[in-house]
Amino acid sequence: MAKPATFDGYADQNTVDCERILVTLLRGLGPWKESVFLVGGLTPRYLVAARPPVVPPHAGTLDVDIVIDLQILADTEAYHTLEDNLRKMGFERATNDKGQKLSWRWQTRTEHGALMVLELLADAPEVAGGKVQPLPTDGTISALNIPHSSIVFDLHQVTEIQAELLGGAGIATEQVKHADLVSFTCLKAFAFDQRFERKDAHDLIYCIEHAPGGLDFAAKAVREAREGTHGAVIRESLAILRNRFAQDDKIEGYRKDGPVAVARFELGDGDEPDQREARLLRQREASDVVEQLLARIG
Repeated sequence: MAKPATFDGYADQNTVDCERILVTLLRGLGPWKESVFLVGGLTPRYLVAARPPVVPPHAGTLDVDIVIDLQILADTEAYHTLEDNLRKMGFERATNDKGQKLSWRWQTRTEHGALMVLELLADAPEVAGGKVQPLPTDGTISALNIPHSSIVFDLHQVTEIQAELLGGAGIATEQVKHADLVSFTCLKAFAFDQRFERKDAHDLIYCIEHAPGGLDFAAKAVREAREGTHGAVIRESLAILRNRFAQDDKIEGYRKDGPVAVARFELGDGDEPDQREARLLRQREASDVVEQLLARIG
């Protein structure tokens, strides 16, 4: 399912509805919710607490991406009810471009008629990246294997969120475990490197630019995490950032595909002189923020 290529393809109401989906999911899963960690485009809503006009607006999201801790799931007595729970909450299996039902992507519609998507992800090293990993549940349900996504199990934050449940079931408050700045940066770097979607570049740069504590805080967090269990994954993601966003011996960073993706997502593809100039400035800003981060990390 292709994401919109520009900022104006997203709406605030979609992001609010995604948050409602997340809270509805957590509210309805009982003990199984302990295995759920949020990643993807809804995460910046919690990593960057400030809102406009203090910071520029984030594009938001059209889907909810959760990584499942398979070990917790297997140890939870209620695991076999997962599919039933999803269906009770109004979710159905989504289809791909060929009309085939997908067991890892589920969808529902809000009262506004918007189609909202829930994607189940897992890190299963024995399965090739992008392949489906069956879950230890009754029924036809699985998770899409995303290499390195288990980094979020160790590098995450917990945020309390309150939202109106789908189906008019009232307002609920839930604790969501979501990627922290380090794991989010790593996963978004891998995502952009692999699928080359502009939205991934926007998410990545937005959180580095506007996360509380600034670049010094971000660099300190990366340095500390790099000394831990996930050091190799973090170093690999930093190499991707350097390759996609930063200046090297052959070319200035702002001309690379990362900054160009950020600028074209945020400012569009217009060919007027003022639009080209604005994009060029934004490309330089995106490259500069990555180069500053890398310099601080060392």
